[in-house]
Amino acid sequence: MRRQLVLTAVVALAAASFVPAQAATKAKPKPIKGSYSVTLVPDPTTEATTQVPGKEGCSGVSPEGRDDRVITVPAKGVLHVVLDSPDPTGAPTVGPLGAMGADWDLYLIDTDGTVYDGSHGPTSHEAVTDKFKKAQKITIEVCNLIGQPNATVSWVFTYA
Repeated sequence: MRRQLVLTAVVALAAASFVPAQAATKAKPKPIKGSYSVTLVPDPTTEATTQVPGKEGCSGVSPEGRDDRVITVPAKGVLHVVLDSPDPTGAPTVGPLGAMGADWDLYLIDTDGTVYDGSHGPTSHEAVTDKFKKAQKITIEVCNLIGQPNATVSWVFTYA
């Protein structure tokens, strides 16, 4: 009986010393994911963002052709945003401007209205990946230049 009591005390002591060690190695929170669909009419001025001097992001696109969504970056970490829309033309990217196919643009806009980052290639697939040093609000801005009316925006935030 005494031997069993000693063994129980040793196991209890080992367990007690293990718990603080586990608590000290705090795991990072799991990544946060989100997505949403947009339906936007193509802007009739085609590539309006490059035709309006001094404008940033989708600001030169008609309101019916753009969407702004505010999300909160919760802490220090990395935000990856992807915009995808169908391209029934199957147009390959040829040369620096690509072929005439579906074209959407994606921007991250800071709270003061400044473009934080953007992806504005000649296709219907756009993506950005950015590091953030702290929690903050950011606007995901997408615009349909000459694409199909439907697109999906998805994002993943990974804690640093």
